[in-house]
Amino acid sequence: LGEILEKRLGRGKFQEICEKVMSLPEFEIDESRYELRRDGDVVAVEPKVFDLICFLTANPNRLVTKDELIDNVWAGRIVSDAALASAVKAARRAIGDDDVKTSRIKTVRGRGFRMDLEAAASATPAANNAPFFVQPSFAVLVPKDANWSNKARHRVGHAMTRVPFVTVAAPRVLDALASLEPEVLVENLGLGFALDLRAISDGETLQLDCTLFDTSTGMTIWSHVTPEFNASTGIDKVLTEISVRLEPQLVRAVYGALSGQSPSTQDPRALALHALGTMSLKGWNRPAFDEAEAILNNALRINPDVAFARGALALIMALGPEVGMCQPSSARREEAIAHADRAIELDGYSPLVLGYAGCALCDAGQGLRGKTVLERALSLDDGNPQAMAALGTQLIREGDISGGISLIRRAIANAPQDNTRAVWRSILAMALSHAGDLDTALAEAKLAVEADDRTHLSRTVLAVVHLARGEVDAAQSAWLDAKRVTPDLTADEMSGLIGARMTAEIRALA
Repeated sequence: LGEILEKRLGRGKFQEICEKVMSLPEFEIDESRYELRRDGDVVAVEPKVFDLICFLTANPNRLVTKDELIDNVWAGRIVSDAALASAVKAARRAIGDDDVKTSRIKTVRGRGFRMDLEAAASATPAANNAPFFVQPSFAVLVPKDANWSNKARHRVGHAMTRVPFVTVAAPRVLDALASLEPEVLVENLGLGFALDLRAISDGETLQLDCTLFDTSTGMTIWSHVTPEFNASTGIDKVLTEISVRLEPQLVRAVYGALSGQSPSTQDPRALALHALGTMSLKGWNRPAFDEAEAILNNALRINPDVAFARGALALIMALGPEVGMCQPSSARREEAIAHADRAIELDGYSPLVLGYAGCALCDAGQGLRGKTVLERALSLDDGNPQAMAALGTQLIREGDISGGISLIRRAIANAPQDNTRAVWRSILAMALSHAGDLDTALAEAKLAVEADDRTHLSRTVLAVVHLARGEVDAAQSAWLDAKRVTPDLTADEMSGLIGARMTAEIRALA
């Protein structure tokens, strides 16, 4: 990506944009020299404390979770709460904020920290301050003459168009450039990421060797070898399997590429992608919900007309109370509906936006309208798993259990293999339990627990299913595991998913 930007912008402009020089009031932070300066004089600061100040300053006015700090400042190493608190205290002291109450580095109890700044101004000239965002791009590279190549390029490429703000090279364009060597193709299209598909054959059956790589470095991000299949009869199932495995890996790659680029953090599209990555990769839990909501609010402060950010925020705000991620309130519900309305107004032809907004409307109590929006999303993209799962959930609310179960099963089959599956399998398990199919409900609840180790949702549902089966000890064990994840889970937060009566029975287990 760096080489592509340098070619497009010119070396001088590229270097100007990439300079990491930031300002705090009264201070200047120069990352290129690892210096914190006050009135031109260098302030002594330990390396990790300096890195902490840099990261908080590059992410101003938003919640930065403890996990996010550890991942970015300490490279994921184990850091005790005491060591983290000590580093934050030293950072406050370094920027002259001795009083905790008035410090610009705020502690958000139980969540993380926030650097409160009026503006994160750059020390470079104003002309260089405009944020830039290189939209991530992707292509499927296949052998020239294989009989499965065209189908693979179309099916996998189409599935990746569901990743917001990622541009996917059109099959016809790739067909026209099929004679080029892969490295020349990459250079011509300015790609960021590519999936290389190669066949492994013993003459009767095939396997596909899949490699997702970063085109700027040539380094492998993810690899996978499919099970053996018959090319004439089994290719559709294999391509679906590749797509659902690939999508979370592409999201992870884009999320990682954007995380280290401070200029892009002020572009609302980049922030929306960060929020998507947070939900996909960090699990369905309160810290991830809080972080994603804060990021999306920041994106909309910068540009209130980003439809995806509106739809995603509507979904988080409406769905959160339904799955125990926050306390329900009429104000939150009305705000979610307003965001959904605006998302549809901004882009009523995007299946992704419609899927998010329709789900939010259903969760906020506007089921009739939400169903219409979701049906429209599926008319535009009949493989959209988000819209399928949301519509299935609404059918279950309305009493059409079998219809809802069928749609949610289809959604799971087409869904990316990320933490979202924990939510949909949990809803499916509850529906199966209501339908009296307790054996299948138990199997789905266990799969939901496996899908995400950091959510109380699936563990609560597992407790419900065990209780319905009369397995009190197993139900108690599952409930204790749910409280391990979210110790302060309230009855109001639980009842949105499992109902008030079952909530009382589950809470009586502890």
